[in-house]
Amino acid sequence: MGLQPGKLVSLPLGAAGTEQKRGYVEYVPPGYNTKQKWPVIIFLHGDGELDHGLTMDALSKFYGMCLVNRISANQWDAQKRFIVLAPQFSSYADRSAINVDAFIQYAKKLYSIDTTRIYLSAVSGGGVALGNYLNTYSGGEAAAVMPVACYVPPFDVKTVTKWKHVPTWLLCGSADSTVGVGNVMSVYNNLITAGAAVKPRVTLFTGLGHQGEVATDVYAPATNTHATEKTYDGTTLTPYGNIYDWLLTHHR
Repeated sequence: MGLQPGKLVSLPLGAAGTEQKRGYVEYVPPGYNTKQKWPVIIFLHGDGELDHGLTMDALSKFYGMCLVNRISANQWDAQKRFIVLAPQFSSYADRSAINVDAFIQYAKKLYSIDTTRIYLSAVSGGGVALGNYLNTYSGGEAAAVMPVACYVPPFDVKTVTKWKHVPTWLLCGSADSTVGVGNVMSVYNNLITAGAAVKPRVTLFTGLGHQGEVATDVYAPATNTHATEKTYDGTTLTPYGNIYDWLLTHHR
């Protein structure tokens, strides 16, 4: 497979030179080489990006918002040198734990990934895929997770205990009526009750609704208009900060 470092590449299902089982969007950083290992962000999309992954048109849905859009606009923190992979799921049922894990295993074979620094970030309905993976594989290979405006099922302490060792940063608009701030805080509170190894963080963006501006700001620290937002970590309120810096402080 001919990689194009520093560029977003759409790879429909069955793209030449790959053995993937689903279409996805790929970004490898400038200077990428196989002599070193690279951190990776697996981006789990929302309902608006659901499609079959068979064509470039299907994968074009990724370019409208969130992480892929921020990379496309050169408004993310490119200096952090992440690989970013965004697999496309076709339906609610397709977001199974097995399918998420299968993509991670595929990525490990194809790319020079630092397996201690596999990060998962989900937006909106992508929280279903994230929750399925974390709950089924007891955190799996995640070094840290970052749900953005996400429903992450289920919310009970017993289940969350399976992955309480995974550092978690939850971000959501305070006026999000789609996901519901109560659901976000339920995950946060259950992690605290379960005795999370690293205190989870939660950032509520004052007055913002579902997705949209929240996801844009989260993935674009250079242009973030809510950089002064405060984040609660279980004991204190701290400056919001750079999500990419935070991810890189964690490894398995």
